[in-house]
Amino acid sequence: MTLDRTRARGPFAGSLRLRLFVLILLPLVVVALVAGAVRYWQAQTMSQALYDDALKVVAHAVAREVIITQGDVVSDALLDSLVGVLGDPIFYNVSAADGRILAGYTDIPEDIIPDNLSGGEAHFFDFTYIDTPVRAVVLREFISDPFFDGWTTVLVWQTTTQRRALSLRILQQAVTLLAMVLVTAAAAVWIGIAQGLRPLNDLRAAIALRSPSELSPIRRAVPIEMRPFLGTMNALFARLQAELERRNAFIANAAHQIRNPVAAIRAQAEAALSARSPQHRDARLHDLHDAASDLSRLSQQLLSLETADHVGAAGTGRVDLSGLVADMARKYAPAAVEQGVDVTFDAPDTPIEIHGNAVLLREAVENLLDNALRYGAENGGELKLTLSREGQQITLTVDDDGPGIPPDASERVFERFQRLPQPGRQDKASSGCGLGLAIVRSIAAGHGGTVHLGRKARGCRIVLTLPAQS
Repeated sequence: MTLDRTRARGPFAGSLRLRLFVLILLPLVVVALVAGAVRYWQAQTMSQALYDDALKVVAHAVAREVIITQGDVVSDALLDSLVGVLGDPIFYNVSAADGRILAGYTDIPEDIIPDNLSGGEAHFFDFTYIDTPVRAVVLREFISDPFFDGWTTVLVWQTTTQRRALSLRILQQAVTLLAMVLVTAAAAVWIGIAQGLRPLNDLRAAIALRSPSELSPIRRAVPIEMRPFLGTMNALFARLQAELERRNAFIANAAHQIRNPVAAIRAQAEAALSARSPQHRDARLHDLHDAASDLSRLSQQLLSLETADHVGAAGTGRVDLSGLVADMARKYAPAAVEQGVDVTFDAPDTPIEIHGNAVLLREAVENLLDNALRYGAENGGELKLTLSREGQQITLTVDDDGPGIPPDASERVFERFQRLPQPGRQDKASSGCGLGLAIVRSIAAGHGGTVHLGRKARGCRIVLTLPAQS
């Protein structure tokens, strides 16, 4: 089962702008959340410190008031003033060294005051008073007065409503500020991405203006990051342009080459229809058969050439090249015997294998044999096939004792639709299509090999070289 890659990349894979927006803004949101959490912790710490300091001042004020009033309750005016400053209700308890409560509230929980409390040091702690969480401070002072009897303990506590309210207010201000920053940043990022992607939109518009026949390189100033993309696209245009030119040239040449056999078939058919005697009609029908055979061969080779150009070595596997050449030699043996040609095949005893396309390799060997029998082998001559291996290179040599190929045409014979004149053998020259050796070169190139003419005193030698099976 094939997974759609676009869906596998996430919901934002379809939009580059949205993808960039999320990738840029998401870290900012994470940073803002972390900053908010840190700010809330700082607000709690600051609120705690501020109210603890204020509570400590209240404890000293209560202690002084009790000393002045000799154990009387703290005045309502002072309590109201302190509550007005701190915001939460304030409770207090003043006790002597012997445990007597001198002033304040008596309903405090037991054992909340540490026994080892040092004199002059404030100790802060939390506890629950009348089912309400409170914050308390306790301090011990030495008062040289017979009424207080030395060390006096002052406990002051207060509800924490205003502490939490201050923390939340600071957090709210921080969140508001961070939200404004995020909104501003989001707008700036969106606008910046839109401006940054404008070269892509311009490039898209330039491509949209191209017609199917306009494949020249795009020459437009683009950012550095887009230059590899533009270079790849121009390279693709160049390959498409070359392929279209090759295809158009092939179609033009094929149409030109097919036109003559088709015209010949039509002429021979008209001649057969207008024949005045059975002998004349039979001769025209024989010519018609030859013309149809030539056209069939031409069509087959055109198809083989296109297959070799586009398929190359696709569909490859291990191919026994020695067995393949032997099979093709046996296939052409009857035609060689009819021409009086002696065909020999020389190969090592062990199989020679190659990694390639068996169908295309068979087509290459068939074209080499057909070319040798058609143009190179004289009546009673010899056609020799030699297959050898040296290291990682396999060589197939096809030797004939025909008229050979002039040195100045050693490369031209491998081009398409190239047929050399055959003096005294016009029937052979006219029966070919000029595609056999071009097909062989295309198949060899598709398999990483080469084909060329070898040196020989008499006749023609064609050498096909292919990489061996590793």
